Amino acid sequence: MKAFITASLDPKGLARLEKRMGTHIEDWKQTKNIHFDGAAFAKRINDEGCDVLIVEADFIQRDLLEATQLKMIGSCRGDPVNVDLKAATEKAIPVFFTPARNAEAVADLTLCFMLTLARHVYDAVSFVKGKRDRIEKASDFLTMYEAMMGVELYGRTVGIVGFGAIGQRVAKRVLAFGARALAYDPFVKDEVFRELGAERGDLDTVLAQADFLTLHVPDAPQTKGLLGEREIGLLKDGVYFVNTGRAATVEEEPLYRACASGKVKAAAFDVFWREPVQPDDRFMVLPNVIGTPHIGGATHDVVVHQTTMICDCIDAWLEKRRPPFLANPDVLAVAR
Repeated sequence: MKAFITASLDPKGLARLEKRMGTHIEDWKQTKNIHFDGAAFAKRINDEGCDVLIVEADFIQRDLLEATQLKMIGSCRGDPVNVDLKAATEKAIPVFFTPARNAEAVADLTLCFMLTLARHVYDAVSFVKGKRDRIEKASDFLTMYEAMMGVELYGRTVGIVGFGAIGQRVAKRVLAFGARALAYDPFVKDEVFRELGAERGDLDTVLAQADFLTLHVPDAPQTKGLLGEREIGLLKDGVYFVNTGRAATVEEEPLYRACASGKVKAAAFDVFWREPVQPDDRFMVLPNVIGTPHIGGATHDVVVHQTTMICDCIDAWLEKRRPPFLANPDVLAVAR
C-alpha cells in the first residue's frame, strides 16, 4: 500500500504510518495548493501508485473516487465535509476523520481573548511599545492606569453558545477562574452539564445573563444567523463578545451596530464574514474590537492530534477492528 498525503502530519506519526505503507507527501501548507479538480487530482494519485489518501483541505468527490483505486481515506478535519461519504461507502472505502482535533487549541484562544478584552492587554502592550521611552512622568502612568482598568473573570457569567467539544473545554477553563459557566445547546445531555459543573439555559437566558459571550456552534444551515437583531438586543449593555466559531452564526449588521455603539464593550474575532480579513474591515477599524486571522487551530499540537487519530484508524482497519473515528460507519456492512 502507498499513501498520497496532502495533510500536515507530525514526524513521529509519519514514521508510524511508514511502517505500514509507502508514502508520497505534498503537504498543502507547503505547496499552497488545494485540489478542487477531481480528475487532475486522481491522475496525480494514480501516477504515484497510491491507494490511500490523507487530506485536510482537498475536495474528494465521486469523480475522483471513480477514477482511482483507493482503499482508505483520511480527512484531517473535525467534520469531513470535503469528502463525498455516500460515494465512498458505495465503493467500500472507509473514511476516517479527526473530531475535536483542535478543541483544546480553540478553547485556549477563546480564553486568551476573554482575558485580553477583560484586562485591555492589547491596548496596554500597544501603549508600552509605542511610548516606552516616554513613560517617565507620573501623569503618563496614571493616565494609562486609569484608562486600562479592567475586570476579572472571577464571579462573572460566561455564556457559551454551543456546548460541544470546544464549548465544554471553554467551560472547564472559565470555571477554573471562578466564573459561572452558563451554556446553551439543545443536543447535549443534562449529565454532561452536571459532570462539568456548568449550568444549562435556553438561548435567550444565556444571552441575557452573559457578562462574556462566546460562540462555538458548527457551520450548518440551522446555525446561520442564529444571533440576529432580536438576540443581540437581549445582550447586557457592556457585554464582552468572543467568536472563534463561525462568523455566519451572527448577523453582521446588528453586531456591528452593537460594537460601534458600545453596547458590546469589546469584542474579539478569529472568524469573519469575509476572509482573509483585511486591516480596513469595518470591525477591525473599531477601537474596541481585536481579531486574529482564523488561527484557532494553528498549533503544532493539532497536527500531532490529527496524525495520531488517523494512524489509530488505519491501524484498526488493517487489523480488522472498528476504527475509532469512522465517518461512514455504513461501510462496515459492505467492506467486510
